[in-house]
Amino acid sequence: MTTPTALMPVDPTVSPQQAARVLTIRADLLPPEILDGRRARRTRSLVIVMVLVTLAGLGFWYLQAGQAKQAADDEYNETFQSLTFARGGQKSAALENLVKYQKGGATLNAELKAALANDLSWTNMMTLIRNKAQDGVTIDEITGSLAETTTTEAADEAVGTLTITGTAKDKRLVADYVNRLGNLKHLANPFVTSVAKEDGGEFAFTVEVAITGKARCGRFTSDCPSGGK
Repeated sequence: MTTPTALMPVDPTVSPQQAARVLTIRADLLPPEILDGRRARRTRSLVIVMVLVTLAGLGFWYLQAGQAKQAADDEYNETFQSLTFARGGQKSAALENLVKYQKGGATLNAELKAALANDLSWTNMMTLIRNKAQDGVTIDEITGSLAETTTTEAADEAVGTLTITGTAKDKRLVADYVNRLGNLKHLANPFVTSVAKEDGGEFAFTVEVAITGKARCGRFTSDCPSGGK
């Protein structure tokens, strides 16, 4: 005897088309090993592509840098050749004479000797006068002047005057100092213009002396006397 099958009542909200619809079911039945292998191959391919792109970029940059360096080297060589050519063209007679003058050639020495033949070193002259002052004599001030024109070139001719002021412990030291000045071949006719005793007991004096032509000597003159220079 057949047991009757009980039929479920049809939901009145479901249409016949919906009741007869076949459900779509998707299932991934591949083993995990195959999926991992595919994923690894895709990753490896991507890495290889990125490395190739990076190498291509580096190669292009190296090529550009090499070209820029070569262009700079060419420009430097051209500039150096132009500068060398310009310097070579400047080696004229006038430039060579200028270099000789700067190095102190014979012509320059001769011109300096002629130009400074009548020069006078005031610094050395003042030092010479101060060094002649013995113990007990103090030089306070030295003033000097040269004549604007000289009518003769004689060595004994007076070309200027000096006025020396100072103090001494006694008159004997003043006279001794004047005699010392008279022994100098660059000076002549020293004489005392005034001597006065001060409150401290010392004597203030003033001496005038003539500068001779022997004192006029340039440092480029070989026969310049050593006493006044």
